[in-house]
Order: sequence, then structure tokens, then C-alpha cells
Amino acid sequence: MTSFVRRDFDPAVARRLAAGGLPGPLARALAARGVTCEADLRLSLEGLTPPAALAHVDEAATLLADAIEADARLLIVADYDCDGATACAVGLRGLRMLAAGTQAVIDYLVPNRFEYGYGLTPEIVELAAQRSPDVLITVDNGIASVEGVARANDLGIEVLITDHHLPGAVLPAAACIVNPNQPGCGFPSKHLAGVGVMF
Repeated sequence: MTSFVRRDFDPAVARRLAAGGLPGPLARALAARGVTCEADLRLSLEGLTPPAALAHVDEAATLLADAIEADARLLIVADYDCDGATACAVGLRGLRMLAAGTQAVIDYLVPNRFEYGYGLTPEIVELAAQRSPDVLITVDNGIASVEGVARANDLGIEVLITDHHLPGAVLPAAACIVNPNQPGCGFPSKHLAGVGVMF
């Protein structure tokens, strides 16, 4: 039998949302889900936290720009879930637009985690190395890939990690790490998904 769960909400917030033009039931439902003002509902880019607030994002941009200018081979290594797939798509489209008119090659790899493990494992690095990349870019993974990054470094492949998962006690020795949850990152949204980090 279907049952409804009644969520608590702040009536003052619901009234404020309704005064802004929302129907009463929708205002109450949104208030119960943490929406506090009309600005929370705006989908325009002006409300985004500045990307520069992510630690090392400038270094990542420089690494990618230099690689594209040098006609490098960039390989995105993505997780297979929804976050990894969308982060991969954002990375591919964005980097290919930036590389238009160059000889840079931007490709991707979505390894089978049941066969190769999760994250940038040494086995995935070996698989990626068959494509002769100059730079590996992880999306939605990599922050715990100490051994995989070490293997890539041994092979002379630079690694840029873009991830949102919590780091372990030791960070990988990547050329650059962009992750709002890494030590020292002051980015205010610690719940940013991997696709948001790549964006």
C-alpha cells in the first residue's frame, strides 16, 4: 500500500516562496527540501561558485592548454556510472572544442571495473598505455589511485586527476589534482559531483 511521508518545513520559507509566485503546495514541497529563496531555483550560470575557487584548477587549465598546443594525445579515463559518463562527455566535448584546429588527439576509456578494478589502477594504466597517451585525465576517480598514478609516471605519462571522492591518507603523485575534497581546497561545495569538477 502506498503511504505518504510528511516532511517538516519552515512555514515562513514556504510563504516567502509562495509570495514569489510559486503555488502553495510546490512552495511547501520545495521548502521541505531545503530551498530557502527564489534565487535557489535559478538555473543561470551567474549563480555558480567561481571555478577558480577549486584548488589547482589554474594549474590544470595550464597543463591542458600546453598539452593541446603541443598536439599531445589526451586520454580521459572515466568511471562507468552516470557521474563518470557525464563527466567524460563534458570533458570530451570541452577539450575537443578547445583543440579545434590543432593536431591534439582527445579520446576516452571507460574500463570494466569488474575486470580492472576501480579508479586508475596499474592495470588500467597498462590498458591506456596501449593508446600512447601523453596525458591521462581521470574523471570521477583517481584521488585514491596512488599505485596507478605511480605506474603512469613510470611510463612517462602525465596524470591530471579530476575527482570529488574523499582522499586517502596519501595523495597520488599526479601532475595536478582538482578535487573539492582534497586537503587545502577552500571550494565551498564539498558535495560537487565529478561532472561538476570536470565542468
